[in-house]
Amino acid sequence: MRKLIFGLLIVFTTIFTYGESDLNLERSVLTEAVENKEPEMSRETFSLYSKAYFYTEFRDVGEERTIYHNWYYLDKGGEKNLTASVALKIKGYRWRTWSVKNLYLPGTWIVEVVDEEDNLITKTDFIVE
Repeated sequence: MRKLIFGLLIVFTTIFTYGESDLNLERSVLTEAVENKEPEMSRETFSLYSKAYFYTEFRDVGEERTIYHNWYYLDKGGEKNLTASVALKIKGYRWRTWSVKNLYLPGTWIVEVVDEEDNLITKTDFIVE
């Protein structure tokens, strides 16, 4: 019984840790503006033909790394369509960065942040009306 429990623990640990990034995301905010390196109020809904900013702050990055803000549009069939992939360099003790996207299609959008190995760090869904 002990071997079975130990084996299951290893399997579940592997499942839940596989593909995780080692980057320390402090916060992420979807907003309509960034002022003085700080995001304005968080938003979940945007107007058509407006701009959305995705802001991320990392801690204890160390040497320079690259993250990607991947912007997706969900078509009527629910398929994710990559509309932009923005490479952003981060490094040091505290690093704040953001990307911006012109919103030209109504519906559901997703922003995913991934590391160099395409490990998901965070994701946010939002609506364009």
